[in-house]
Amino acid sequence: MSFADEEIKKVYVITYKELIFTFLMFSVILIVLFPKDILKEQILSENSNYDLSMLYLQNLLKHSPEDESLMLILAEQSLRSGKRDLSLRLLALLLKSDNMDYRHRANILSYDLQKDDYFYIQVEMDKAFQMKKLKALFASIYIQKMYDRKNIDKWFEEANFVNNKRARYDFLKQKIRKNPRDIGLLEEGYYLAQQRHKKKDAVMFLTLLQKYDPLRAEKWALDDYHMSMAFKDYASAEKILIERAKTSTVWQERLADFHLMNSSYRRASKEYILLYKKSKSYKIKRRYFYKAVRSLQAGNHLNEAARLVRRYERRYVSDKSARRFMIKIYLATGDLEYAANLSKKILKKEYK
Repeated sequence: MSFADEEIKKVYVITYKELIFTFLMFSVILIVLFPKDILKEQILSENSNYDLSMLYLQNLLKHSPEDESLMLILAEQSLRSGKRDLSLRLLALLLKSDNMDYRHRANILSYDLQKDDYFYIQVEMDKAFQMKKLKALFASIYIQKMYDRKNIDKWFEEANFVNNKRARYDFLKQKIRKNPRDIGLLEEGYYLAQQRHKKKDAVMFLTLLQKYDPLRAEKWALDDYHMSMAFKDYASAEKILIERAKTSTVWQERLADFHLMNSSYRRASKEYILLYKKSKSYKIKRRYFYKAVRSLQAGNHLNEAARLVRRYERRYVSDKSARRFMIKIYLATGDLEYAANLSKKILKKEYK
């Protein structure tokens, strides 16, 4: 080694020692001259050089080894700078703290650490075990309300991540309270309320969707109807149908089907005849005619069914399919005279 190289090495060693000495002296001066709370604030405001912050904190802890607030800050800074082992050791102490706030924050930091680990695990079995730990940690945080209520968006996402449906629904409701016109949140809340059988919430969310999402008014009206049916609220379902049927034949047919399902056979038949009169297509008119007659037949109103067939008989005497239908109705209702008369008309038409 040359004389020049030795000189360079000597200068480097001296400079390094001086740097360490300077830092230690500076730390001592800071601790002596500045109140500890001011130092904490300075360290917390440092968002770039975490290693330097950690050196300050470690020196502070030497002078106050029982200061849990310093432990917590050091655990946070260690986590940010990737010093996981140090962070874990500090958190293990803080999880036993008598101070509830420190315990809560330590639980949240532990959750963040465990979640970070989860993404680095390659073996599926280990990953499943890690998720089990995360679920347990999250459940504790949620049940004991350790989370910051100002940070609901984060915890809503975490609830989704660990698939905690109860927490997800709770956080979603809190989000909706802050943003009651957010259609996306309202829609998610509506479907989740249904899944969880929360009728009152589901009705509230659907009412808001009908108010704030007019572009999908038809969809929400139909959902309102289906929800009423699902909850067996038939009075509300009928009210919806009657209102919508005033301007829509689609809804009017739903109303007729509803009456049929609820054994209101005469009302069902009446609605089908009204639809018959509104229709232009021959096939659609015939379908409604059949349904009107069958509704009366289903309710054992046989004479009325026969009279209805008699009223429209002339219109369908040339239709082979309709003729068979009408004769079957006459025979089923015991109206043999009507059946005989119709048969004569058919023969006349066929041999004319």
